This record gives sequence, structure tokens and C-alpha cells, in this order.
Amino acid sequence: MSWVAWGVCMADVEPGVKARRKPRGERMPETNDAVDIAMHAVASGKSLPDVARRLLEEQSRFVRAQTSEIRTRQVGERVRAALWAVLAIAAAAILVLIGAMLIRASRTDALVVQSFRVPPAMQAKGLTGEVVATQLLDKLAEMQEQSESTRAASSYANNWENDLKIDIPNTGATAEQIWKLLRGWLGKETRISGEVIETKDGLALTARVGSQPGRRFVDKKGDLDALVTQGADLIYSKTQAYRHAISLDAPERKAERLAALTRLTADESAIERKWAYSGLSVTLRNGGDFKGAVAMAEKSLALDPGMIPAMGNLSAAHLLLGHDQRTIDLNTRWRTLKVGKEYDARIVAANGCNQMVAGGDILRDPVLLDRASDCLEASTSSMSMRAPGVRVDAATMRHDPRPAQEFVQQGAGFEPVEAVFSTLLYRLDSALERGAVPELAQLLEDYRTGRAKRNADPNSGAYYAATLATQSWPNEARILLALGRAKEAAALIARTPLDCYDCVRTQS
Repeated sequence: MSWVAWGVCMADVEPGVKARRKPRGERMPETNDAVDIAMHAVASGKSLPDVARRLLEEQSRFVRAQTSEIRTRQVGERVRAALWAVLAIAAAAILVLIGAMLIRASRTDALVVQSFRVPPAMQAKGLTGEVVATQLLDKLAEMQEQSESTRAASSYANNWENDLKIDIPNTGATAEQIWKLLRGWLGKETRISGEVIETKDGLALTARVGSQPGRRFVDKKGDLDALVTQGADLIYSKTQAYRHAISLDAPERKAERLAALTRLTADESAIERKWAYSGLSVTLRNGGDFKGAVAMAEKSLALDPGMIPAMGNLSAAHLLLGHDQRTIDLNTRWRTLKVGKEYDARIVAANGCNQMVAGGDILRDPVLLDRASDCLEASTSSMSMRAPGVRVDAATMRHDPRPAQEFVQQGAGFEPVEAVFSTLLYRLDSALERGAVPELAQLLEDYRTGRAKRNADPNSGAYYAATLATQSWPNEARILLALGRAKEAAALIARTPLDCYDCVRTQS
């Protein structure tokens, strides 16, 4: 401040009166904000003017409203974030679903049966193309059901178990149509087609697989069922060669089965080759060629050392050759193998029951045979019918002939071909266990007569004849010894192979 201004200011003050200073508490705030001024007034402790009070109340309401709005915005942002997350997850799920569909379509190997073309006269009777195709499907399903195999259908090069359907043309972009387009575009389809016509020679059905030339079947009597069966058999052999081959167990088709499996051993797929060798092992074993069965099983294992049925077939063949220790070793290895998707777990489990039967017989362990019988009874395969006989074997090992006698009287568990012989065998074993020597001589003669008839059977005779040296003769020699016919027993056991454990044990 200049001296002139100071002088003017001093001149305005009355002489003798000191200038009053404002108390520090009353000093005005250094701001022009109305809220700050009002708050300054509150801090002074004096009563507030109405204007200041109203201002602060309005400011308080404003702050509350602003806080509420901020919270609302925060909730909204969280909701939006959650919605975006849900949308992102949904989009990802859709992409994954589309990707899965594309992958599945690319791996699809479907057999699609198209509607057959039929004459108008048949359509008028209700035998439309869809009806004929349905009948064909039913016959194919029946054939597959009857082809019991350790091999799971999912391992087939042309698997149609879960994707066999009639193709009826329709319009519209339905989910089914989209899937069919993807499957046809990315995957592999084998389309089955054909027609039924009336010829001068009778009713004719032509069936074709994919682009292969069709084959015509004619029935002079106009038997459509017979034609459908022939057509289904052709389709089955073309699309499921291995499964079709093992289904040919009728005596008149055994040569056809052997030829089909032999052809598969030259297939370009190692999977088909190993299964073909395994199938040949079973075929040769059933025909009485046990050494040939060993050779085929070993070829299968050379392609896949962990192949479960091949290991089981090798074990079964060695058992029939009298190689007890080799059988036990193979059974032990068999139990360590992994049951993958390539196999039918139900059949594998039943084969495990049979492994226990073999072990119980070799080790003369009735407890193990009882376990094996329980295992077979729980099985849903055709092997369950062995359970009663195995339980009788266990009782016989305990020197209890009663179950054998009851079993024979009931005739339970016998195949028609084996019924008479099995009855004689159980009677003979029962008499031997009871020490009924007077009965043994006649029972032995009856047993030999029944065995000769069984071995002459055209279906299974070759198999049973091949088991004479390792299965029948050692037991027969023991019976001869019980009858006191030691010289005859020695001559018989001398005809058995030296690598047969039971034979050598009987000789000693």
C-alpha cells in the first residue's frame, strides 16, 4: 500500500479512536462457493441464516441422489459385464458345438439305407420302398446281434451300429438335413440302394453297396422275405466283412468262413489283418487244428501284442494241446491287458470267466471253479450256459458225486450234440469218485461208444477227435488203472504226446 493511501485511510479514522480488528474466528473464508461459505458459518457456532440452512439441506439431498445414481450405475455395469460374460460363454459353447459337429461329421462312417424302388402293384398292397428298406434293416440288425464277437462295433472301418437309418427324401433346412449335409460333405457314407421288380422268372431283388455293381436275387415263388435275407447277407458281407465271416458257423458255410477270413489277412488295414488272424485261430481250433490255431494267434499278436482275443485264443489252443504251464502264464498276461474301446467289454468279461475255468481245471482248485461258475452265471453272453457244468466239476473235485448225478438227471446245460456223451462222462466220473469199481467196466464201454458217436458228428467231430490224446486218454488210462488193467492203461497213455502235462503226470 502506498504512503498516500495510508494517509487517506488514517484520515478517515476519528482522532482518539483505535481501529477495530475483526476477530480471527469471524474472518470470511477465502472462497466464493456458497456451500463452503455456509459450512464456514456452521463452523462458527452461530445460528445459521435460513438461506444457509436451506442450501445445506438441498446439498445433502443432492449428495444422496448422486450417491444413489453412482450405485445404480455400478449395478448396471456389473449386470452388463455379466451379460457380456454370458454371451461370451454362449458364443464359445456354440463354437465348441459347431466344432464338435464338424469333427464328428468328419469321422462319421455311416451306412444309409435308401428307400427301395418297388412295382406299383406292391405299393398298392402296402409294400412300399420304405417297408422293404425297413425289412432289410431288421434283417441286418438280426445278423449283427447273432454275430457275438469280442470285437466292438466302434472299431469297424464301416461301423453302422449307431448310424443305420432309412433315408427318406424331404425338404426344409431341418437339423437332420443339416447333419446329413455335414456328414455327406465331411464324413464317409456308404449308401445302400436297390429295387424290387417282377420278372418272367419270378420276383427279383437287386441290392447294391455304394457305387459297386448290384447283385440280383430271384425267387420263383415270389418270397420277398427270402429275397430280403439274401440281400441283407450280401450287404453284411460287403460292409462288415469280419463280423459276417464269424457268423458263418453253419457246417455248410465253414469253407466260406475260412475263405473270407483268409482274404482279410491280405487287407491293407493292420486292424483288419490282426482280427482276421484271430478269427482264423478260432476257426482252426474249432476244426481240431490246435497247432494251426497257435500259429494264427501268434501272427495276430505280432501285429498287436496287447490284443485281448488273440491272447485268449493262444491260451485256449495251448490248453487243448496239454500245455498247462503255458496256459497259466498266458492267462496271467491276459489279465494285465487293457480293455479299450476296440473290444466288447461284456464278451471280454465272459472270456475272463473261461480263463478262471481253465485255471481251476489245471490247478485242481474247486474254489476257483466255484468263482468261475458264479462269474459265468452273471454273464449276459452265450457262455453263461457253461456255469452249471463248471459247478459240477467243482463238486467232483471235492469227491462229491451227488451234483453230477442230479445234473445228469436234469440234463441241464447240455448242447444237443454233447448231451449223451456228457451224461456218460459224468456217470463215469461219479462212479470213479465213489469207488464203484463193478460199475466202471460197463460205464467205460458206454463212454467209448458215446465218444465215437460224438467224434463222428459232422459239426464238431473233428474238434473232439483232436482232443482224444490230451483230454480223453489220460482220464481213460486212470479208469483202466482203477479196473486193474494196467497193461492196457500203459499202452493207451504211451500214445499221448510228451509235451502234454496231464499225459506225463498220468504216465508217472
